[in-house]
Amino acid sequence: MLIWTTAKTEMKFKEHKAWFINAVEGRYTEREILQLYHRTIDHYLKMDRVLLKLKEAEVFPREFEEVFESAVMELNQGKPIDYILGETLFFGYPFSIDESVLIPRPETEELVLMIIEREKETALDILDIGTGSGCIPIAIALENKFYQVSACEISKDALKNAKQNAENLKANVEFFQMDILSEIPDKKFDIVVSNPPYVKREELNELQKSVVEYEPLIALSPEGDPLIFYKRMVNIAPQILNSGGRFYWEIHEDMGEEVVELLKGPHFWNVELKQDFYGRDRFVRAVYEQ
Repeated sequence: MLIWTTAKTEMKFKEHKAWFINAVEGRYTEREILQLYHRTIDHYLKMDRVLLKLKEAEVFPREFEEVFESAVMELNQGKPIDYILGETLFFGYPFSIDESVLIPRPETEELVLMIIEREKETALDILDIGTGSGCIPIAIALENKFYQVSACEISKDALKNAKQNAENLKANVEFFQMDILSEIPDKKFDIVVSNPPYVKREELNELQKSVVEYEPLIALSPEGDPLIFYKRMVNIAPQILNSGGRFYWEIHEDMGEEVVELLKGPHFWNVELKQDFYGRDRFVRAVYEQ
């Protein structure tokens, strides 16, 4: 890896871009490298691609040398850019994240959009189970559509991250710590949404190294039964859903039929298995009746 030290002569922006590309070459594709560079430039220098092009003959500011050297070093170790920058975009909003929470995925944005588009009433009480960074409830709350949005999370560190995001984005969300596998909220809700851990333990080796090494295992994969969280929500539905309430779940693409099977019975109807943008089974919606 090439390290750009203060002993070297100053660089123009054009030269700095070439240095960055050369420094991380081999681990990423050319397209990925350019995306990483532009995202890092935008994060630290607030420069989009057009402005960068206009300034390519100007001198790169030396006060940003160290953060770029550090970013290159971590990128070459496989650390995701979201953790390096401490920020990611979700549903158009900037979320602060660290390694206590999963990096939100585009599929989860589809889950949020589904709720916003499908739910026409506004006087709804919503709960997100296993909130992580708080991306789901915060994005929903920022639409200013629903009466009350709440979220629970077992991890203290993740809950701290979620609360900070709500404060930063001025989102009205009520957060509380809870292990949903052993505890039950003290009220019922109109909508319960969840993107719980669902990756099978035997599949972890198939994931990208950066995911397994940096993202929290507790948020990726449950111990034992990969359906444990869905089964738990079905079992406690009478305690957490009002009659006529809805489940909205994100699921493993290979377990759609198994999840739907859990909802077969006298108390669930209008059970829907929905595909994501890529055509993969990804979401389940169901209506609960007592």
